[in-house]
Amino acid sequence: MRLTETAILLLILLFAMPAAAQQSACQLSVRVESEQQSTAAGSHNATATSRQSYALLEALLAKAGCQLKRLSLPAGRAVKMLEDGSVSIMVGMSETPERAQFSYFIGPHHIERMVVVGRQELQHSVNDVFQLLSRPGLISVTEGAYYGPQWQQLLQQDPSLNLRLFYASGNQQKLAMLASDRVVATLEDEAIIDELLLHPDLAQRYVKLFVVHENPVYFAVSRNAVSNELYQELAVHWQQMRQSGEVEQIRQGF
Repeated sequence: MRLTETAILLLILLFAMPAAAQQSACQLSVRVESEQQSTAAGSHNATATSRQSYALLEALLAKAGCQLKRLSLPAGRAVKMLEDGSVSIMVGMSETPERAQFSYFIGPHHIERMVVVGRQELQHSVNDVFQLLSRPGLISVTEGAYYGPQWQQLLQQDPSLNLRLFYASGNQQKLAMLASDRVVATLEDEAIIDELLLHPDLAQRYVKLFVVHENPVYFAVSRNAVSNELYQELAVHWQQMRQSGEVEQIRQGF
């Protein structure tokens, strides 16, 4: 009887070990910005908004026994990799029908208020997108980013507007272009811009002009990299984190 029980226990352990090893080895890749490119523009990764987003994601994944693997990638390329499963997660993603075809969405983890920031001399003459586009000079945007329905519609109606845009590989490059006076304006989350304008030199040269779009942003989870079961587990953990106050507690740390 004892031999039979021992044999059964050994079999259970043998079957359980691969599953346990797989769970402990859970590692999900996430796209991060490139390193600092301009002293004046600072580091996008070091902003409170960015650090908060990744802290929330790290805490969420820990609930499922998973760890983050950070990959510095151009934004446009990262979206394509999210689609094919080469990247597991992207933070700060607006939910759109196109993205929903290849992504699950967990959150929201932040309310993104997209503003146009430009040179001081534009302050009293540029109050909307049409006035901005009527002025000469390049405007920097992030490749693959979503700036709201009005912006999308304008580009669809007049593809020549693309000639006015510099498509940056990421927010870090986009802000560096602004700080080096290579563009007249850029589109960025107001929370990031507020930190940027704490630098006296930049505050003297640039100002927020108007709001382009506002919407909640999410953790976009690749359908081709993460199973539906793990997604469901993460979604439940997120709700539990919100209800317990853990999400707000993490936010307070920034």
